[in-house]
Amino acid sequence: MKGARSFGLCILLMSFSALAYTLNIVTENFPDFQYLNEKGELIGRSADKVRAVLDDSGIDYTINVLSWPAAYNAALRKEDTCVFSTARNTIRENEFTWVFPIDTFTTSFYALRESKIKLNKLEDAQAYRTAVIRDNFSHQFLMEHGFQEGKQLILINSFDKVFELLKTRKDFVDLVILSDAQFRFRSAKEQTAQLLEPVYTLDQFNTSLYLACNKNVPKHILDKLQETYNVLYVAK
Repeated sequence: MKGARSFGLCILLMSFSALAYTLNIVTENFPDFQYLNEKGELIGRSADKVRAVLDDSGIDYTINVLSWPAAYNAALRKEDTCVFSTARNTIRENEFTWVFPIDTFTTSFYALRESKIKLNKLEDAQAYRTAVIRDNFSHQFLMEHGFQEGKQLILINSFDKVFELLKTRKDFVDLVILSDAQFRFRSAKEQTAQLLEPVYTLDQFNTSLYLACNKNVPKHILDKLQETYNVLYVAK
């Protein structure tokens, strides 16, 4: 009986611990996976999936939308923080705990239609200057394949003004890397985006987008998230 009471107390304490814990979730504007609408509400299919898991898990949480470099580094530094939608790669593999997959994506180089730029292979892009978000998957991938910051890579913090940058600073940047879903979303809403066209798709990208957590997020919190995800999206 004593052992049973001790086990029951342990479970009860873990439940109280989960209730007392607040998980800090950070993300970026990355349409149409997750983005702020006109009312300032975070929407999108990735945001919906992450919020569904968090709500059903019973874990207290907050969600904040930051620039990608700020979100990524917050999850690296802060022990109570997770980030989505995070592409999984070899560089990041040991930086986070990968809790559950959210979606998949494809990525391409885009150029102004008027530029007539054509790429037949990845190495061809090294003759141009490509705008890429600091610390994102594309930045890390291109660095692994011989691209250099300040030479072939122009680092930016968001894509909010990237279309205007391509149009008005032709002497500064030639290409931009975008998620194809992101481009379709922007081109449906912004006339400037329609001036771009894909010139090379990165077939080497073989990854999924995840909810990734700081490695110090408590195990019982991670287990609860994974258990809830499995019930909602795997067991069906």
